[in-house]
Amino acid sequence: MFDLSQTVEKLALEPSLPKVALCEFRGGNQLPIWDISEKDFQMRKQDSLVPLLLELWEGNDATDLVLKLGTKQICVNRLRFMCQSKFIKDNLKGGQRELVLPEDRVPAEGLVRVCDWINKPVAKLERCHIMQVLAAAIYLEIEPLVKQVWFCLDLVEDFREDQAFAVSFEALNLGDKLPLLGLDTTMLLRIQCFFLTLVASVEFVELPLQHVRCLLSSVNVAVNSEKEIFFSAVRWLNHDWAARAKHTLDIMETVRLLLLPRTFIMELQAPTDEPSLNCIIEMPEFQQIIYEAYSAYTLLIFNDGSELFGQLYDIFKIEVPLRRPFICHTECAYHRAHPDDPSDDLTYKHFLSYLRLLQTSGAYTWKDLQVQHFTCPYKPL
Repeated sequence: MFDLSQTVEKLALEPSLPKVALCEFRGGNQLPIWDISEKDFQMRKQDSLVPLLLELWEGNDATDLVLKLGTKQICVNRLRFMCQSKFIKDNLKGGQRELVLPEDRVPAEGLVRVCDWINKPVAKLERCHIMQVLAAAIYLEIEPLVKQVWFCLDLVEDFREDQAFAVSFEALNLGDKLPLLGLDTTMLLRIQCFFLTLVASVEFVELPLQHVRCLLSSVNVAVNSEKEIFFSAVRWLNHDWAARAKHTLDIMETVRLLLLPRTFIMELQAPTDEPSLNCIIEMPEFQQIIYEAYSAYTLLIFNDGSELFGQLYDIFKIEVPLRRPFICHTECAYHRAHPDDPSDDLTYKHFLSYLRLLQTSGAYTWKDLQVQHFTCPYKPL
């Protein structure tokens, strides 16, 4: 049998080596050496993080924010609202999930429509809610939506006549909820043929002083004669004479008295057989402006174009009035076919009769009217 122990004893002893780790070898800090190129060994993600987050967000579109407006509560997506509304972004703190909005600044229907706009990919902006949407969007500081509403309102052909008045009236009723100075009056300047239909309505006699002045002084309102402007002023004043008598001069300043027939100006210097006019005629302040109008009218009649009359115009501050657009409604008994035809036979009773006709003939009668603009110089009637 082979004796292993004898073989081991005959084996020469190996010289001992120091115990050296691989990292202690010369150049050992470069180990291990890879045969794979560095560009193929990058730890890349398969997909971009943003699309994954958007997919997760769309699939879990939680309504995690409650907007409280009085007794109304609307649940919305917090992230969506924060992306669109600077107000929400600035006022939501930490993990806040409720936000109370002031009832005196945010219209309820406007808030509902704004939430629809944020939640839906394509939201229809309805005309009947446009001013409430604007008010809510302004308060919530949603700039893209505010710009969209203003773009619509700038479409003059779409927002004129009765639509312009509807916007003006809604802006007026919203009051402090729509802190835009002048929008309610600016829209009135887009009214032309709709003017007399508006005068026949209760909305006209309930307008505040500023809006009536804006409307009656407009160069755009279309009438058959300046008498209709004068009688419109009388109608507004008479609706609440006790409270509005003090505004007589403010209102009558909007009437271009020099466009009234000379005979009518003479009639206004004394009481008439129309009681509705007498309360105005008897006011000393009114008689003063009628006297000034009659004097100016006389100068216009006798003006021969000389330098003297030019100096008199400057002294008495007389300006040749600009005539308003002319309309003729064939259903109106007193309407003249031509703007230079006499209109002395028109009385306040005739005017009220025509307004009653407009009330019974429908709100869109004005659409059949054709406007004529003056190119000829002014001639006293």
